[in-house]
Amino acid sequence: MWLLIHFISLILLIPFTIIGLSRHSEKRIAQFLILNRLVYLSLLISGVVLVIRTFQHAPMLVSFKALLEVFVVILIELTFGRKQERTLSKRWLTGFMILVLLTAALGIWLTLQSI
Repeated sequence: MWLLIHFISLILLIPFTIIGLSRHSEKRIAQFLILNRLVYLSLLISGVVLVIRTFQHAPMLVSFKALLEVFVVILIELTFGRKQERTLSKRWLTGFMILVLLTAALGIWLTLQSI
């Protein structure tokens, strides 16, 4: 169950982030930031439960995956902060989304390896 919640949160996080960062209205950006925070809160909670349950099997993989999740959350917050202050360049947005997608794919792979 926790793994399903974790994967659904990860899958929802990516489109919410893309849609939120593509908005031009500050009100819409703030709404998607709130949605992102709710989704990554469930991602982090389910991640902590999964870390507790799988740490004994693969401590290095699980620790690395937990750090990746925190890194993604920090990147999302920084990017939304930059978007609210000024417009994002296409280069920043493309690099950010590639990094989030790679981190998500690596996180999924590490989760499947640690089970």
